[in-house]
Amino acid sequence: MNLTNKKNTPDDQPPPRGGHQVKEAILAAAERLLLKHGPSEISVRAIAAAANVKHPLIYRHFGSKNALILAVHERQLEVAKSVAEPITRLEGNIGKLFDTFAHNRWRQITLARAMIEGIDPKLLQNQFPVMQRLVELLRERSKGGSNRNHDPESLAMAMGGLAMGWILFAPFLKASTGTEHLTDEEINRKAVEILEEFVEKIC
Repeated sequence: MNLTNKKNTPDDQPPPRGGHQVKEAILAAAERLLLKHGPSEISVRAIAAAANVKHPLIYRHFGSKNALILAVHERQLEVAKSVAEPITRLEGNIGKLFDTFAHNRWRQITLARAMIEGIDPKLLQNQFPVMQRLVELLRERSKGGSNRNHDPESLAMAMGGLAMGWILFAPFLKASTGTEHLTDEEINRKAVEILEEFVEKIC
């Protein structure tokens, strides 16, 4: 399904005026469309129609569709970056590292859809604040000789895979293990507890 001129904004909404309003309208429209469609399905004209602007304005403000999609994801990452950067030790902070993803349904949906499509992650974001901070903290921990079997990057992938998989597939995991009575918050808390043990015993 390829979106072209399908309207995704109220017909009576006045067009945005001024550079800042236009840019914000384009970013917001792209965010809405990415919740329902993969990046390859969305055209510049569809984004322009949803933002109620002329499509050349997208090129003027962002240069290309790929640059716009990157800008949308980068904007979503600002909260994660502000949380991850101040963390100075891994113990007791794993929940903080993954909380921003657990509570950002937009990131969950759009990232999963893009990965299914086979989109290069570097087309979605040019920084990976949570995973990069996790690797840095694991490197610091390894300097003390706490782990001799696995490199920090592999450990970070294992931890990220567990946390993100637990969050994304929670309904399936609960149904398949008979734990539907658990809330999402309880599921997330258990995942963090397991990751804390993982750090203590393996990292």
